[in-house]
Amino acid sequence: MAQSPRRRWLPLFLGVAVGLGLTLALAVPGAANDLVRQLLISRACIACDLSDVVLTRANLEDADLTQATLARANLRQARLPRAQMTQADLSAANLHQAVLSGADLSGATLAGADLSQATLTGSRLRQAIAMAVNLERAEARNTNWYGSDLSGSRLDGAAFNHASLSATDLTQATLTKGQFFRADFIGAQLAGADFTGADLRQALIRDAQLAGTNFTDADLLGANLNRTDLSTARFCNTRMANGSINNEHCADLGLPPGNTAP
Repeated sequence: MAQSPRRRWLPLFLGVAVGLGLTLALAVPGAANDLVRQLLISRACIACDLSDVVLTRANLEDADLTQATLARANLRQARLPRAQMTQADLSAANLHQAVLSGADLSGATLAGADLSQATLTGSRLRQAIAMAVNLERAEARNTNWYGSDLSGSRLDGAAFNHASLSATDLTQATLTKGQFFRADFIGAQLAGADFTGADLRQALIRDAQLAGTNFTDADLLGANLNRTDLSTARFCNTRMANGSINNEHCADLGLPPGNTAP
């Protein structure tokens, strides 16, 4: 019995995929398979609809995915260094342990995406729509998130040293035990954010909104808090900018006061 055209090219496609070091599931419609094939061969798929595709461990270095739709895509452990993904839709995508260093995701939609343990060093994410994103233990040093919406996101244990988070919305975000050494939070919305145990040494937190922000066990040594209202923030065993320990809200939080010595 004669093979269908699709069956004839599928072994060749799988051979290309294996050659690229790709673990790929093809449980997607035929049209999407054609787009995936195009992407793997040419490293470009501008404004493509790749919703729900599985590209785990794919090598997409320097790929051009400008304005592509990758909603709910499985890109777990994919390699996307220096990829162009401006205004791409990655909502609810799985990017766990993906490598996105030097990538451009400016204006991208990342709402609900899993970027836990992802590598984003030096990436550009200006004005990203990134509500409720999982960035736990992500490597995001020197990233630029200017004007992005990260409200309700999880940045626990993440490394954001020297990152620009100015004018970002981090309302109700959790940033516990995160590394934010010399990070820029100028003009950021931090209401209800949880910085418990975070390293904020020499961070720029000028003109930020801190209503109900929790700094328990945080280190703010050398931080710039000019023109920032601290009256509604919460402090317990917090090392302040001048090195003193602030235990003002320990009783309210039901916690024992820490060392009061500067």
